[in-house]
Amino acid sequence: MQDASLDVATRQQRAWPSMVEHKPLRFAATMILYFMQGVPLGLTFLVFPPWFAANGASALEVGAFIGFATLPWSLKPLAGLLMDRYAYRPMGRRRAWILIAQACMVAVLVALAIDGPDITEIALLATYCFILNVCGIVNDVAVDGMTIDLVPIEERGAINGCMYGSQIVGVSVIGFIGGQLVLSGGTTSVAILCAILVAVPSFIVGLFRERPGERLMPWTSGRPSAECEALQQDRWWPLLKEVVSSLATVRIVTFLIAFILLMITWVQTETVSPTLAVQRLGWSSDGYSSFASAVALAAGLFGIVSTGFLIKWFGIVRLALANGLILIVAALLAGSTFAAWDGDTLFVAVFVVQTVAITLVSILMIAWGMMQSNPAVAASQFAVIMAIPNFGRSAMAGASGPVIESHGYGATYFITAAVTAVGLAVFLFAARGGPQTADANEASAESR
Repeated sequence: MQDASLDVATRQQRAWPSMVEHKPLRFAATMILYFMQGVPLGLTFLVFPPWFAANGASALEVGAFIGFATLPWSLKPLAGLLMDRYAYRPMGRRRAWILIAQACMVAVLVALAIDGPDITEIALLATYCFILNVCGIVNDVAVDGMTIDLVPIEERGAINGCMYGSQIVGVSVIGFIGGQLVLSGGTTSVAILCAILVAVPSFIVGLFRERPGERLMPWTSGRPSAECEALQQDRWWPLLKEVVSSLATVRIVTFLIAFILLMITWVQTETVSPTLAVQRLGWSSDGYSSFASAVALAAGLFGIVSTGFLIKWFGIVRLALANGLILIVAALLAGSTFAAWDGDTLFVAVFVVQTVAITLVSILMIAWGMMQSNPAVAASQFAVIMAIPNFGRSAMAGASGPVIESHGYGATYFITAAVTAVGLAVFLFAARGGPQTADANEASAESR
């Protein structure tokens, strides 16, 4: 009788496929989860800053809002350590963390909808966005760790393009719709929309296991997989030792320095551009949100469609070099002509070029960093790889306001060009002898 009940349980578990067995499911699940990360980021970058600027907020206030709200993305190593150390193994190494993060994000959005702070409560909105980004980093770290656990190395270049592109699409969708709603219905309408966009996909993704035989939910039947048991760390000291040894190499350290510096273009497009467009060029807040969202959507879709075969054809380093040079030229062109701008044509052109190129550069850097990660401590190691550049991004966003007030908008383009040039040079140094394409098996061996 007991054997019969086990057979029934096994058949029930097999009724739904697992992600490790199905490539399309792996890609679909990670893309959906990354799309939902666009909710806190879209609110932080595309919905609220132009709304603030249109209502008289200074560049200093907008920069401080973005800098504070995005600080959680520098806390990813802490989340990674907790996930590598603790897991509800019957549900896999990461799924429980993902479901908890999504549930918390819905709860915070519901609280935001009920509270409904207005345009004058910038500090309160920054706090809500800070908490939403905490949920976002838990989701992000768990999904990254799950990807390294489940995705073969030859798929990682393609799946990185899909993941990051999906996040950009999520940001642009929230920015486009939220930018309209915040003007007509305030923060309550935006929060309700975002709660729905998180809750429905979360339910769908929750139906699929990491590996066969695991529990779908804590109260269902199932058991930990052998792979989960083998990879999971049971003590802090070996975990910390392995993480430190994985990161304390010249290649990784120089790569992180390069990644920080290359984030400067995101600061230009996300933090400087809203106040430049609204207060200097006379755009409306919803007009800027719609424009920036459309450009981000196009860049994200391009990343999803093209990254896999571009990496296969040209290699990560060549693509990074080409796009880095494009970013430098675009910023120099904008800076040298800014004083003579008589309209917004050049602003639009430079913004489009910068957004597409920095999206591709970010995908390439993430793919390169993921190839260096050890699956046993993937959440922690890759979280550090991503957190340090994000901290630099937040710090530079916070510093952008004083730069604008002291030296003007034109100077920000020259600074962006100079910092990008240094970052590109450092990355080329770090990448010597490293993985050039998505199927670099040498990288997998070196990371272990």
